[in-house]
Amino acid sequence: MPRHRRYPYAARRLAAELNPIAHLQRAPYSGPVELQQLTTADGVSVAATLLRRGSDRLVIIAHGFGANQQTASIVWLAEHLAGPADVLTFDWRGYGLSAGLASFGGAEALDLAAVLVAARDWGYRRVVVVAESMGGLITLATLGAEADNPAFPQPDAVAVVSAPADYELTGGLRPQLVRYVAPVPWLRPVAPLLGFRLGEVLLPRPLDVIERLTLPLLVIHGDRDATVPVRNAYLLNERNPAAMLRIYPGVDHAFVGMRARSPRLFLSDLRALLADLQ
Repeated sequence: MPRHRRYPYAARRLAAELNPIAHLQRAPYSGPVELQQLTTADGVSVAATLLRRGSDRLVIIAHGFGANQQTASIVWLAEHLAGPADVLTFDWRGYGLSAGLASFGGAEALDLAAVLVAARDWGYRRVVVVAESMGGLITLATLGAEADNPAFPQPDAVAVVSAPADYELTGGLRPQLVRYVAPVPWLRPVAPLLGFRLGEVLLPRPLDVIERLTLPLLVIHGDRDATVPVRNAYLLNERNPAAMLRIYPGVDHAFVGMRARSPRLFLSDLRALLADLQ
């Protein structure tokens, strides 16, 4: 590819990496992608990006609070997992290019269902969900609540990174913001400054339902996570002892923390989970 065609990509990628605000990073992909529009059961349009690489396995990457599918760490992870598997990223409702309003995890169950239905409709034999932070909370709460529902699409395995067991167990001011500030209707116009559009707050609690999950589950957490303290991972594992627990020393929050401090181990653990589904 000529240099003048490489430069715009390099410049945009560098700009995304240097931007400290996750939802404004707009990181581009270096290879071909397919833009997808999925529709949920309640009629919300969910924007997604498919990295089709000719595999019969699909990794679905679910972003966390204040991020979206173009956040640099999401794009980084998608590109590193693409090849052995196809990869799908998407925006939760109220985030990025998706329509609708965020609820902090309740209504988003319909988004996850739509993405899983699409994966099966596209013919993927194996489907793995890799979800960070709030995305992990949504995934665990949804799949646990629907574990005995044969009509709900299920993946073949799940990996959660820095997932809260309960919003009340997150760090700093977040429990108070989620519980007491976010539900106030006249404050919702402020939410776009944090990267999302907020509607009615519906708070799921993975701790109540994770024991119902029987699929392969990998729980990854950094022991220096100040946003979602590592205690959350231990509590999830106590409720579901069959889950594989991986605690990374010296690592902070979510995909950003994994990429910064322990990228090789992180990618190795995810690839091992994927390889086990051959």
